[in-house]
Amino acid sequence: MSFSVRRAEPTDLEVLIELAAEYCEADDHAFDESTVRAGFGPLLDGDQFGVVFVAEIDGTVDGYAVVSWGWSIEIGGMDVVLDELYTRTKGRGAGTVLLHHVEADCRARGVKRIFLETELPNEGARRLYSREGFQADTSIWMSKELT
Repeated sequence: MSFSVRRAEPTDLEVLIELAAEYCEADDHAFDESTVRAGFGPLLDGDQFGVVFVAEIDGTVDGYAVVSWGWSIEIGGMDVVLDELYTRTKGRGAGTVLLHHVEADCRARGVKRIFLETELPNEGARRLYSREGFQADTSIWMSKELT
């Protein structure tokens, strides 16, 4: 098996929509295609808001990672949210390869911290992230939808 990671391009949108639907099903999130399209669009057109990477296995897109830019006074610089990371192939290293690529890209951009969130039942994701040096924070994230 040959793994590679590259920046996603606008021509990847349809496969990203498919993968996002699978991600939402796996994490028990609602999936709305128009919302997902609107979310990917600006990320595929430039890097003002973040970046999308795709993982390929033997030349076929198998997964993706979405990184969104942020800024923190607390750490004195750029932080990011690893908004989504999903691979179809489980347990063969595709997620680890994708995560390593995300980290290398973030280091090259001067990012000081990567945040991520996992769903409570997703112990597999937390094992991966823990193995790669991520630690659970004592912070509690809160959110409010602005419509």
